[in-house]
Amino acid sequence: MHESFDVFEFVDFLHARWKFVGVACGVATLAALATALLLPRHYTSTATILIDPPAAGDPRVATALSTVYLESLKTYELLAANDQLFLRAAEHFHLLNSGTSVESLKRRVLKVDKLRDTRALQISVTLPDPRTAQAMAQFISEGAVELSRSGGKEADETRVQDAANAAEIAKARLADAARASLDASKIHSAEALRSQVSEDTDLKSRIEGQLLDESAELAVLESANKDDAVAARARVALLQKRVGDLSRRIDQESRELAQQSGREDELQATLKATRTAYEAAMQRLADLRLSLGTRSEWLRLVDPGIVPERPSSPHLPLIVIGAALLALFASLLYLTVCFTFLRARTRYDRPLRYATHGDD
Repeated sequence: MHESFDVFEFVDFLHARWKFVGVACGVATLAALATALLLPRHYTSTATILIDPPAAGDPRVATALSTVYLESLKTYELLAANDQLFLRAAEHFHLLNSGTSVESLKRRVLKVDKLRDTRALQISVTLPDPRTAQAMAQFISEGAVELSRSGGKEADETRVQDAANAAEIAKARLADAARASLDASKIHSAEALRSQVSEDTDLKSRIEGQLLDESAELAVLESANKDDAVAARARVALLQKRVGDLSRRIDQESRELAQQSGREDELQATLKATRTAYEAAMQRLADLRLSLGTRSEWLRLVDPGIVPERPSSPHLPLIVIGAALLALFASLLYLTVCFTFLRARTRYDRPLRYATHGDD
């Protein structure tokens, strides 16, 4: 018949062997304590950098407190964990030994974390010497701030240089347009052509008036005196020829005036457009020069960290408590297995006793 698990019997079994559990926990605690005391101590110093949003006037300031914006600041972890920066720090504090790779040293020593939903960036350095840990954390933090500022300054200078080049190109185009307009006005000015057309038109009007007078006089002379009529006819023919020449010249000058006016209008439009482009380029250059350093985030070292007094590892209470709990669990597990084995053995041996001795 299968026997059920008896809790009270199991408790009595454990109570009879409590010394075993105590000895196991004590031995494990002493071993863990000795091991923790023998392990080298490491100290962690943490420096804090505050990521300031762009200055007022930048449209991104409106999103300075949004979750998306704060999450995007995690990219500054890559800046603080820069391999070249860590290598300079390791060389400065003489941490590089033969056979030690920079990658493994960096994994053991450096930790960079941007606190969630904040603008705070924490740089932690763990080393056996607490003063060196604090100095290295401050060194890396200051290096990250300098890298950010130099990168922003370089980007600003690039934008300013591009704007200056665009302004120089606009200035050269403006000079070319002004020179072309001046040269066109020197060759044949529309005003001069307009004045010439006006003078020729007035002259033609006067000659046409003379032609009418001569024509009237010719009509009178032809009926009175033939000799004077011949002379008058010659004068009329001359005046007609002069009127025809003036008409053709006025037509030619009018065409030239139309062409010159169109050319000058086009040159003036080009000059106005190039002047507007030049003024816009100069204004953009001035705006960029005024906004130097205000178009990107600024990193500020707000806490260089302190020299830690307590080691971060090994964590003595945690190690001792963990070892004691592990020993307690292992000893209870061992006693449970023993209890189960003894009950099974007793159950299978009972029929033999019955057959030999019978019921007591």
